[in-house]
Amino acid sequence: MKQLKFLALGAMIMLGLSGCEKTAVTSTASVDTFIRSIKNPKDTTHVMYAAIHSVFSYNLMANSTVVTPDGETVQLTDFDKNGNSFYNAPADSAYSLALPTLGTYKYTVTFKDKEVITYTNTLSSSSLPPPIITSLVQTVSKDSIYISWKALSGSQAYQLKVTKGTTQVYYQPAFTDASTPPRAVLRLGFATTLFTTYGSGVYTFEVDGMLFESTDYTYLQAIGAASKNITL
Repeated sequence: MKQLKFLALGAMIMLGLSGCEKTAVTSTASVDTFIRSIKNPKDTTHVMYAAIHSVFSYNLMANSTVVTPDGETVQLTDFDKNGNSFYNAPADSAYSLALPTLGTYKYTVTFKDKEVITYTNTLSSSSLPPPIITSLVQTVSKDSIYISWKALSGSQAYQLKVTKGTTQVYYQPAFTDASTPPRAVLRLGFATTLFTTYGSGVYTFEVDGMLFESTDYTYLQAIGAASKNITL
């Protein structure tokens, strides 16, 4: 149900089809619906939720929409404007204290060769809270940046992305804590030059905890997202 290439979003966002041979895929798309949670930006206490929809294909797509179980039609956006990935990115104001509507979502995908195919995807209630970021700091020498966060109970993996304004400047694909015993606090470090090529300003680091639908770790059930800003 949930694939990992969306992690670029949020993107976003999907390992499933990305592991297939391109020549083996013909007029086929993979559809995803999963729950994304954030802290309420107004009080930073309550957790809020939204349904994220994603469609990925090696065949170029012209359009994609999804009809929710309660009849609402959602127009998805062409992520890279190349026809391979469509998704929705709800504004914070679109998140709710209640879980999104559960049940079957109906996707209609129009490929650029005019073929139209319908897919369905079922959303269940399992979710994750947002991680707790404990620090985001630049070293005194200013050559490195470190981000730390508390291990998230129920999370099977993490991903990280960095944005400057609306531009994504870095993406760390899904990774796990392989230490024994698992660490209570996780940390990643980066060379400052990895980001400063994009100029000075405010950078947003987002950490996502990830819950997969099954132990094959291909499809996502839920993402818990937290972010923190740093000025470089």
